[in-house]
Amino acid sequence: MKKISIIITIWLSFSALVIFVIFSWPWLLLHNRIDSLPNPPQPSITYGEFPFRLEYELNGQRKVIQDTLICEFDGTGWDEGQGKYRKWKGYLASGKERLLLLEVDNPVALRSDGKVVKQEIYYSVGSARYYMGDMKEYEKYKQSFPDASYFEQYEDGSTSSGVIQSDELLRKYNIKLISWDYTQPIKNNFVASKK
Repeated sequence: MKKISIIITIWLSFSALVIFVIFSWPWLLLHNRIDSLPNPPQPSITYGEFPFRLEYELNGQRKVIQDTLICEFDGTGWDEGQGKYRKWKGYLASGKERLLLLEVDNPVALRSDGKVVKQEIYYSVGSARYYMGDMKEYEKYKQSFPDASYFEQYEDGSTSSGVIQSDELLRKYNIKLISWDYTQPIKNNFVASKK
C-alpha cells in the first residue's frame, strides 16, 4: 500500500511539473525574446519643468491655478504590445495629484444608478512623454482644452474616468474653462546606448 502511495505521489508530481512547463513555456520564451531585444535609444534630455496657468469659472466665480509639471525619464519598460519602450513620470511641483476643478458633494444626485461614492472634475495637463518630446511621428496629441476630465469611484471600489465635453461641463457642473497657457514640449534627441 505504501509503495502504491509513493508511485501515485511521484506520478502526480511529474504530471504537475509537465503541466507547469507546458503553460509557462510560452511566457518564458516571450520573456527571453523581449530581454534579447535592444533597449530603446536613451533621451539626451531626461528632466524638464513646464509651468502652466489655467483660468476657469466655477459658478460664475473666476479661479486660477498655476503650477509646474515636472517630467523625468524613468528607465525602460516593456509590454506585449510595444516591446521595450522609454518610461516617463510626470508630477506637479505643488504635490497635488491633479488640477482639481470640483469635488462633487453629492455625486449620487447626478447619476441615476446611485452607486458613485466619489466624483472629481479635473483638467488633465497631458503626459510627460508629450512634454519631453517622445511622441512618435504617427502619434497625434492635442490638449483637451476647453474640455475637462472626470474621475469616479463606485461603492464596490472600482473606478472610471473619461472626458467631459465643454457644453456638458457648463450644463452639469457650472464650470467653464477660460484659458490654458502652458509651456510647449521640448525637442529631444534619442541616442542608442552603448553596451
